[in-house]
Amino acid sequence: MRQMRGIQMMRRYGVFDAEPEGRDLRRGRRVTVNQWEQGLLFRYGRLETVLEPGSHRRWGGGFTLRAVDMRPWVVLVPTQEVPTAAGATVKVTVAGQAHVMDAATYVTAARNAEQALYLAVQVALRELVATTTVEDLLANRGDVGNRLLAGVRGLDTLGLAVDQLELKDIVLPGELKRAQAEVLVARAQGTAALERARGETAALRSLANAARMAADNPVLVQLRLLQQLEASMGHTVVIGTPPLGAGIAPTAAVPTKKGGTAKRATRPPS
Repeated sequence: MRQMRGIQMMRRYGVFDAEPEGRDLRRGRRVTVNQWEQGLLFRYGRLETVLEPGSHRRWGGGFTLRAVDMRPWVVLVPTQEVPTAAGATVKVTVAGQAHVMDAATYVTAARNAEQALYLAVQVALRELVATTTVEDLLANRGDVGNRLLAGVRGLDTLGLAVDQLELKDIVLPGELKRAQAEVLVARAQGTAALERARGETAALRSLANAARMAADNPVLVQLRLLQQLEASMGHTVVIGTPPLGAGIAPTAAVPTKKGGTAKRATRPPS
């Protein structure tokens, strides 16, 4: 009686929670292991064998079956406040995917293998962020995820394998957000100023080329003037002026296409 009471007290306070959970098998009754599972067959608390998917039957007594789901599941590590290499604290959320690699080790090596996995990911995350700057976290998130995956240790002893880890969210403090916004605004303003300077340089270069061509070929200036007169309306323009000290030569009115007149200076009689 005392022994039974002691066992009941131990069960009550969770001493036996470390034992594998499962269902008892009756003698001669068939049990089915699903396609995505592996069955761990225990007899009197000792692991006997691993059952593959299919139907199985045992004639002896004392058997317990523990089914382990071998399908991958999503690993979500809640938001962690981690200091970076520069001392600034950022909030980081990690998401990934893991699966059971060894069903027997997964059940027998740890009381709760998934919690041990979360702890290993958190430790690796803190070690990685502590040696990484904020700029590197924001610019190379994919590479940081690969480094985080490589930094998770001790999974072989848990019977687990992590397929992928990514930084889902990176939340900066308010001061860093404002500083980041100022950097983006300053970068945009610098780009705009550079483009304006390039436009002004191109315009000045074009004007210099035009002035050089006009100096080499004065007729081009008169042709350009005629083009402007053709496009203008109602103006009187005198083309050609006598040199200083010479008499003013008579002018002849030249009609334009849009109703105006242009007066051309005629050569004074000799």
